[in-house]
Parts: sequence; C-alpha cells; structure tokens
Amino acid sequence: MTPFRSAPAGYVARWDDVEREVLGRVARDVAELVRAESGLEPGVEVGDGVAFTGVARVPQDPAVQRLLPDAHDEDADVAAEFRHLTQTDLAAGKVARLVAFADAIDSPDVLADDPRDGAELVVPRESAQEFAGALTDVRLVLAERLGLVDDADVETLHDDVLSGLDDDEDDDGDDDEAESDEDDAAPDEYAGWERVGLTGRERRYWGGVFVAAGFAQESLVDEMLADLRAGRSDA
Repeated sequence: MTPFRSAPAGYVARWDDVEREVLGRVARDVAELVRAESGLEPGVEVGDGVAFTGVARVPQDPAVQRLLPDAHDEDADVAAEFRHLTQTDLAAGKVARLVAFADAIDSPDVLADDPRDGAELVVPRESAQEFAGALTDVRLVLAERLGLVDDADVETLHDDVLSGLDDDEDDDGDDDEAESDEDDAAPDEYAGWERVGLTGRERRYWGGVFVAAGFAQESLVDEMLADLRAGRSDA
C-alpha cells in the first residue's frame, strides 16, 4: 500500500490485491452490522435522501455504539429523542458509504506493463470525504474489537504490528516455523474481527488491518487538506 497523492483525476494510491480484498470484506461486514444493529430493514434504501422510518433501535453492540453514540450522556430522554429523529438517516448514510467504499476498491485501475506492485486506486475528489469516512467507520469497529480505548493503546498496537510482536505469549517457541507460514493468511477466513477475545495471531492480523486503514486514511486526509490550502477545486 502506498500513500495517497493528489493527481488530476483525484487521489491516487496503489493497493495490493489482499489489501483491497480484506478492507473491502470488512467494510461490507461493518455495513451489515450497522444495518442489523440499527434496525434498518432490508428494503430500506441507503442512498441519498433516506426518510425517517419507524423507531430507531438502540445498538447493543459496543462497536456500533461507537458509530451511533448517544447524543447526550446525562439526559437519557434527550438522547432517545435525538436517536429517534436521526439514527435511521445516519445509519443508512454509513451503510451507503461503506458499500460505496467496498465497491470502489473492488474495481481498481490495473495498468498494463507497470512494474510496480498492486493496482492503482483512484478516489475522485468529490468522493474523497465519504471514502475517508468509511475508513473511519472501519477503524472504529476494529478498535472496539481490539480493545483500543485511547491513543496510548493505538500507539502500542502500532508498534507491535510494525515490530511483529505478539501481545499474547502463548507459544512455547517450538511452533515458530509453523506459525510463520500462517502469518500472512487471514485467520479463519476473516473470522475474528467481529468478536472480542482474539488470539495472539488474530490480534496481530487485525491489528495490521487497523494500521493499514489508518495509513490510508491519514494520507488521504493529508492530501485533501493540502488541496484545500492550495485552493484546488473540489478539495
């Protein structure tokens, strides 16, 4: 994965197939989680202009609570009324941008005779804010599953991922070679991100996904801000 850079067509980066596959899969899973937890019916459209329908369901999953938090910590009635009036549209908007994000990275531009690894991903300027927002939602859900509470937790995870360390020292050292062969594969075919109590290898893997999403998001936002400061259109 390379950082995003500003280009005439939008914001451009190169993502490997596995990076696109995993982040796309997680985005679609998060979209379905938001649907289920917020009470969005299957028939409810998730595009622009979704109208309020029905009584909003209070999410029970802590990860979705991060995406759809109470508007007021001290007044339950105010929080409930605000959720009643806004949650359906907010949840539908999040589902829509997560699905759009997954669709976008499913269809990158593969350049012929290009020696560099990965396919070129172009995010149009008019779509960049929603693309960055989808990365935020993915990271918030992963952060909850990984037990990340504050910046210190994120920094520790980041260091562990980059150094290849494992928080859980549940191996006796005899299986290092066997574990090494499995490190690059998604544990249990993506199982694990949606639940608490990850094993050491799962935590390291999904920690890597969290770090990758953060890298992409940060580089994209940096380029968007640079365009804004430079006065470039649609930034």
